[in-house]
Amino acid sequence: MDKFDWEASSALTKELFSKLCALDEKSIVGLDAQNGIYIVTYDGNELGFDLWGGQGPKVVYVGISKFNSSRHFQSGSTGTSTLRRSLGALLQSRLDLVPVPRSTDILDNDRYNNYAFTPESEDKLTKWMRENFQVAFYETENENIEPLQKAMIAYHTPIFNFQNNPENKYGAQIKIWRKKCADEAKQNNHH
Repeated sequence: MDKFDWEASSALTKELFSKLCALDEKSIVGLDAQNGIYIVTYDGNELGFDLWGGQGPKVVYVGISKFNSSRHFQSGSTGTSTLRRSLGALLQSRLDLVPVPRSTDILDNDRYNNYAFTPESEDKLTKWMRENFQVAFYETENENIEPLQKAMIAYHTPIFNFQNNPENKYGAQIKIWRKKCADEAKQNNHH
């Protein structure tokens, strides 16, 4: 783990920032096929929080590239994406997003907590992500992926990473907003 120290994280951040690209079909699909980690950045101020006071993009999520990474950026997949649920909870009133259960299966115990949004709301969320987020990918060997992700999370404390991120001072508030969406999904259960 010591090879992924603060200095290494800083150097990798510079490299990734130089590779940032738009969140479009090509970059999204690429995340499924590659081996390594990726960062999602944001440099607007619509999300609030004081972490957007600085210059340049802020890392809001550090992910591991795998076969289903693209789900975070595609409409209809909020029920399986903690990133989409968190962002959606944050933008719910601004974008007028309507939470619904992710499935009608009564055996799906997480259908409310892992809520989705109506199709129209899913599309609004996806559009917002594509207009506001950028992504960059770093290829690495399997044994480096997890330690590297943990080091980058420690370095950036991205607001949408909850695991391995004890310094995330916004996680608790985001979870409160997610709970509100989960409660609304229960009320929007039209069955």
